[in-house]
Amino acid sequence: MYLYLHKYLVLNKRLSIPDLGNFVIESNSAKLDNTNGFLFAPAPAIKFKQEQTPASDKFLFDFISDEMGVDQMTAIKLFHDYVYKIKTSLTTPEGANIAGVGTLRKENNGYILFTPEKNLLDLMPQVKVSEGLAHFKNDVEKNHLDEERNFTQQEEEDIRELLGKDSQNISGDNWWVYAVILLMIAIGALLFYYV
Repeated sequence: MYLYLHKYLVLNKRLSIPDLGNFVIESNSAKLDNTNGFLFAPAPAIKFKQEQTPASDKFLFDFISDEMGVDQMTAIKLFHDYVYKIKTSLTTPEGANIAGVGTLRKENNGYILFTPEKNLLDLMPQVKVSEGLAHFKNDVEKNHLDEERNFTQQEEEDIRELLGKDSQNISGDNWWVYAVILLMIAIGALLFYYV
């Protein structure tokens, strides 16, 4: 049964279990850790909200009956049997595990704690932004120096004079380099997530 519940949750981004609460899939946005120089890709996260839910969800029962190839009454019975098993194992020290979703455990005060399963994206290494920027910056500077070598000293000074730049100040504002890098990282993260 847990396979069908997990599939329903992934497809509909929401799963209601009677007398327990709702599971919802929310997307966490990309995060940049400036202190350590890491870029964390956007990732989906399963959240649990303990609240009253209706005892029946026609769409869920239709989905289960279609997936299992049984009639709707059998699907309802199998679902309620599975929910009963979850409720009885909530009070145990290890809690109720729903494979692919996470573990639920009930405290003495009646509050249900939810621990989501590890996301596959959590196992992937984070992108070290400073190394990528330094490598890209070195390539840009190298290409810039290679282009400058094609001009003679007199031509360089003439160009600087025409542009109104001091001959001592040859470095410019390279904000666009960082924008291109962040764009490439974001596109790479989206491709990695959706492909």
